[in-house]
Amino acid sequence: MKNFITLIGILIGGIAFGQECNEPASANYGEDENAGKAAISLYAEPFKQKDYSGAKSFWWNAQKKAPKYKPVLYSHGVYIYEKEYKKVKDAKKKAAIADTIFMIYDLWIEHFGDCKEIQVSRGEDLIKYKAKTGYEEAYNLLNKGMDQYETKEIKSGWINKSILAAYYMVGNKKGDCGLLLNQYDKLSKICEAQIENYKENEKKRGYYESSQAYLDKTVTPCASCDKLEELFIPKVEAAPNDTALIKKAVKMLDGKKCNSSDFYTELATKIHTWEPTAESAISLGNGAYAKKEYKKAAQFYEEGLTLTTDEAEKAKLYEKLAGIELSRGSYKSAASYARKMDNKCKGNGIIARAIAMSAPSCGSTKIEASYVYGLAIDYAEKAKGCVSSSTVNAWKNRLAGKADLFLVEVTVGQSVKVPCWGESTKVRAID
Repeated sequence: MKNFITLIGILIGGIAFGQECNEPASANYGEDENAGKAAISLYAEPFKQKDYSGAKSFWWNAQKKAPKYKPVLYSHGVYIYEKEYKKVKDAKKKAAIADTIFMIYDLWIEHFGDCKEIQVSRGEDLIKYKAKTGYEEAYNLLNKGMDQYETKEIKSGWINKSILAAYYMVGNKKGDCGLLLNQYDKLSKICEAQIENYKENEKKRGYYESSQAYLDKTVTPCASCDKLEELFIPKVEAAPNDTALIKKAVKMLDGKKCNSSDFYTELATKIHTWEPTAESAISLGNGAYAKKEYKKAAQFYEEGLTLTTDEAEKAKLYEKLAGIELSRGSYKSAASYARKMDNKCKGNGIIARAIAMSAPSCGSTKIEASYVYGLAIDYAEKAKGCVSSSTVNAWKNRLAGKADLFLVEVTVGQSVKVPCWGESTKVRAID
């Protein structure tokens, strides 16, 4: 009796994958309560022991005797057949099992109504088992279901299936690139929010970072610069003062590095005129940078620094400014900005490259240039992987030889001052 009560408790409460939906006030064991309880118990015991094949043989009787028992009965039924699907190799058998899974969904809806948990779960499974024919239903169900959840409740797996459903919609001419790009924008915002939400949880944050990478990959056929402009130009012409539309266009164009066109500059300028922020200054800076107008880009990025108090946003601006100064040959200025970056790996990598690039002008002799490359190698080591080994090896090949060092009475390991940089390094040699 105690075991029976325990099993019933498990089923009433559900398990991790058993979302409750339109939950009745109490368990309904059917017309014959004793027969219903017995039927539930018979499938519950093997299910509890993860003997899903054993549970399957009793599940249908439980559904027949107590069809309105609890929604978890149906989530268990789906799970049982999903486990069987994974074990079967024959394509026809797999198709039959998939049909059974959706039969269970139909019974679930029949007895407990349609709701967000069923919509999302069914949508996911349509993409998993019937993508070629069920993509449109999956697209509609996933959107309908996910829209009812708070952003923090949305799972990374739902995001992946949702963009894939949109991809199939476009591929089968049920929508155009606008549909896929709008879905991409919607889902990217969710990923961005969840990555921020889980910034202290590396594992969970990683799920949404992976989803964002999957979104970026899946949207590629519709994300060329020409396609994006083709999508947004008529929309902007029809609504030239639609702030939300123009911000969305700029964000998507910028995200795909489509920021060198006059169209992009026009939109970014509009936003900055209406509401100057660090973000709008960055957009204009990115546009100028893409056109190799580095001085103008730097001015916009500097303006961005005055428009924000957010340290993370400032760090991004410092990185952009460091990159510009590196491109302009202002190596000390590049290093100065790089030192302010939060990401020390990237920051030290930029400093290393700035120092190495200065070697021809800083070192008046081969020995002095060798010291400069030595300091660059020091910073590359601090960068811990943000400077490639091939780059570091190239710098090592420019070091002076031991014979050269001997002639000026310098030994390997000796501390020396580095020209231009006012720092010290230990002497290295190529051999």
